[in-house]
Amino acid sequence: MPRKARQAIIAPNQIYHIVSRGNNERRIFRSARDYRKFVFILRETKKKFPFYLYCYSLMPNHYHFLLKQIQDKGVSIFMRNFQNSYARYFNTKYKRAGGLFQSMFKAVRIETDEQLIHVSRYIHLNPSSAYLVKIKELETYPWSSFPEYIHSQTHGFTNPKFILNYFKTKDDYKKFVFNQAEYQRELQKIKHLILEE
Repeated sequence: MPRKARQAIIAPNQIYHIVSRGNNERRIFRSARDYRKFVFILRETKKKFPFYLYCYSLMPNHYHFLLKQIQDKGVSIFMRNFQNSYARYFNTKYKRAGGLFQSMFKAVRIETDEQLIHVSRYIHLNPSSAYLVKIKELETYPWSSFPEYIHSQTHGFTNPKFILNYFKTKDDYKKFVFNQAEYQRELQKIKHLILEE
């Protein structure tokens, strides 16, 4: 009998890379309206649960957050409320039943400044690595915090200054992100082989 997955433990005042996927890796976004609704629910739910969201990227069947928990259990409660709200919208719209997301999100604690900036780059490169957009189109990809980092376009709930403070200019951060675009695409191609070993 398979072991039951354990809930991720999120400690206060720590930064985490969080990933949540659709059940059986199915799509959680089918239209631009779905992405907009997700962002709206994210913004509204975040008002009730204090934490810092440093960057995010939305993909067809999963999403990434880089965030810092402030209040004990705040992120876990937020994630449950947030995902339940979006799942209700999605299930109603598409006349479906059952869980939309896998039973628990994955959370990896950020332990160093170097890891922090590299994870932010990984998250922002995701749409390009998955061939959703060309690398130059990342600056205008609407379902990521990257446009906010480069052009100050914002959905109003991220804090890019925290990571941009590691760079002299926004252009330096952009170069840092673009510098690994091809390498990250190559890793995406072989990731399934690595995971099977």
